[in-house]
Amino acid sequence: MPGFSRRSTNSLVIALAALGLAAGAAAATPTPAAYRAHLNALCRTYTPSMKRAKTDLVSAQKANDAHGVGVALGRLLALGLSEDGKIEAVPVPPAMRTQMNPILSRLRAIDAHARLAIAKAAAGDGAGMGAELGAIQRLGTGLNERTDAAGLRDCGSNQS
Repeated sequence: MPGFSRRSTNSLVIALAALGLAAGAAAATPTPAAYRAHLNALCRTYTPSMKRAKTDLVSAQKANDAHGVGVALGRLLALGLSEDGKIEAVPVPPAMRTQMNPILSRLRAIDAHARLAIAKAAAGDGAGMGAELGAIQRLGTGLNERTDAAGLRDCGSNQS
């Protein structure tokens, strides 16, 4: 570049690259409205499968079908883990962090118990699996209300 030394040109390139990275990071964090829209759309894709698995679970319980109960529970746990992982991967806008951090922490705790429930079921430990399912149920208490309050009804009460 005429009029610029090689050193100032390199500094300019580095400064522009840093600005580009900062702008990219800012663009990666969605607005609260975009965040809500994205998560609600994501959760809506899981709702039909979740409701079908819940219906299958209730039917299997009524029929005293232990195998059917296990299959439906396994499907619900797997769907929940998948959905939660995708929710947790979305950057939270700074304006929503205070509201979302407790929700995300609770999802991570539920996920840990879901993984343990699956592992205990695979090991034939029915009592251990039941204990993990109880922990999931306790941790899930009030979660729909929290997600609804955050504007995430499709991840909360609309999905139940």
